[in-house]
Amino acid sequence: MSEHGLTRVVADRYRSTPLLILGLCLLGGVARAHTFVYVANYNNSTIGVYAEHDKGNLVASQSVPTPGGPESIIADPLGYVITADSLAHAVSAYRIDPADGRLARAAVRLQGPRTNPFSVTASPGGHDIYVANSGDSTVGIYRMRRGRGVLIPDGRVHEAPGAKPYSVTFTPNGRYAYVANFGNATIGMYRRAPDHAALMPLGLFHEPPGDGPYGLAVGPDGRFLYVADFRANVLLVLAIGAHGRLTLKDRVTEPFDHHPDSLVIDPSGRYLFVANTSANDISIFRINQADGRLTHVGHVPTGGYPFSLTLDTAARFVFAVNYGNSTISRYRLDRQSGLLTAIGTTPEASYADPYGITAFTSGAGRSPDARNRR
Repeated sequence: MSEHGLTRVVADRYRSTPLLILGLCLLGGVARAHTFVYVANYNNSTIGVYAEHDKGNLVASQSVPTPGGPESIIADPLGYVITADSLAHAVSAYRIDPADGRLARAAVRLQGPRTNPFSVTASPGGHDIYVANSGDSTVGIYRMRRGRGVLIPDGRVHEAPGAKPYSVTFTPNGRYAYVANFGNATIGMYRRAPDHAALMPLGLFHEPPGDGPYGLAVGPDGRFLYVADFRANVLLVLAIGAHGRLTLKDRVTEPFDHHPDSLVIDPSGRYLFVANTSANDISIFRINQADGRLTHVGHVPTGGYPFSLTLDTAARFVFAVNYGNSTISRYRLDRQSGLLTAIGTTPEASYADPYGITAFTSGAGRSPDARNRR
């Protein structure tokens, strides 16, 4: 497939996975917990709902219709699943039943024609939602309120014309935000005031022309930003300065035509997992705790075109969703070595074309809205 075709099919499908904040608020004596996995199926416009049973097995429980073409999916800590619906130019929210993980639609917000929402991200704590709109080069901002409404519009950030923002991520304290602009090879840097959703620009970090920044991830200590450059087959390590500005720390070259996409860091901050879309595998890197640099420690095969990764809350398992053959690859994580052991494959519906995957953990018999805020 040509780069143009692959870029359209692959690079226009990003799922932001702010996984490290999911379920960290399950504190304070909860005796049991249930983990659920949600898959955004672009082609048949559904969300696949799964219960994660012991040993990483996934049992399907529901298929939920969406407005159209979900590109990205997250589980918000406040107890909602949220999708960026590219074909419908919308963002949607669904309430999670804490007992069985099933979803009920709570809100749909139209973003306007030609927005093509590409990914969705929650701020730490889940109170603010950010939608990267690749079509009109904006980031839509929404507030989440328990009992007072869901997805309340709260402004928009304008990137440069043609920037094509593909993903947004935050430092763990929520003070700084970064936007990957695939179209003009820049990272937008922003400051976020406490208890406010608005983003205040700090400038741009410029990559070499054509690098194509795609997936973003910040470690739990908030010191380094990791960037998957889809076109250049490169991973960047960027140091986050005292005022949120970025400086290049390291540049790691992946093998040619790997096309790195989704990034996930384990909660300890010691390992980075990279979905290599064209290589049909996951690369595993050890993170140097002193300087953030990466050391390659292994890789595991996936299904066809892995587009998104997620971990369960306890960091026992990694799940990869495979667009090319509509499957979910499941792995057991060795938290000492960072290595992944394949434990099986779960099929989605034929030609579902899954693009995004996320996980959520809820206390048994306890509403997500009753959980402690982070």
